[in-house]
Amino acid sequence: MQTKQAKLFQNHVILESPEVYDKVISSFKNDFFSIREKGFVPSNRSHNTGIGKTFEDLVGVNENNNKLADYHDILELKSARELSQSMITLFTIKPTHPPNANTYLRDTYGHPDLEYPDIKTLHTTISALKFNTYKNKYGFKLEVDDKTEKLFMRVINLETDTTESKDIYNTYEELKHSFEKKCKYIAYISAETKKENGTEFFKFKNAFLLTGLTFDNFIEHIKNGLIVYDIRIGAYKSGKSIGKPHDHGSGIRIRKNFINTVFDVEEL
Repeated sequence: MQTKQAKLFQNHVILESPEVYDKVISSFKNDFFSIREKGFVPSNRSHNTGIGKTFEDLVGVNENNNKLADYHDILELKSARELSQSMITLFTIKPTHPPNANTYLRDTYGHPDLEYPDIKTLHTTISALKFNTYKNKYGFKLEVDDKTEKLFMRVINLETDTTESKDIYNTYEELKHSFEKKCKYIAYISAETKKENGTEFFKFKNAFLLTGLTFDNFIEHIKNGLIVYDIRIGAYKSGKSIGKPHDHGSGIRIRKNFINTVFDVEEL
């Protein structure tokens, strides 16, 4: 008897056939062109995540915990404000070793939140090229180990030049699992924005299909610093969990100016 996960994987393989992919892309193009014709539309959610939520609502993607890609389980959707310099999240993932690694990182290296000082926050971007500088005390760096097939996060104390942590990592297998679902076919959409009476509006103007990235090249781009890891651990500022720790989407990210280097790009 097949497990639910095995059936899901088998169905995903079937969905990825060239014929199905072509149909999904054709459907997405029709949806995008229709949305572009709408002009400015009001955001369906306030703050930074409003753009992604609004576009997904317009193409009929429901919020869920599906581990497959957003659009018909094939195409991952990434939306950004036209002038935003924010990096693009390829996929979210936490270090899985040791258990509760994010909690350890937050409690050990974090700093009190300005609004909720009982909660520690930790926001830092980590590259494989060199140790960064966090709060003038710690340095974080990625280390790719092809031999053990692990992506390590190293931490040093800059004041004493000593190693703080060296056994925080994800395996290649874990990374590849997320990569296969989220990075094979991506639609990156940019939008012009404006505000009226406190409401943000989006005009979805451009869409780019990003393909051609293999897992081997993904690892190489981590090594050369084009793909980085971002820790974004903060505190809930509203809702029923207000004042509690919140991971805002720690994971693998890329700067916009590296997209054409990392992916094959087709503009719609």
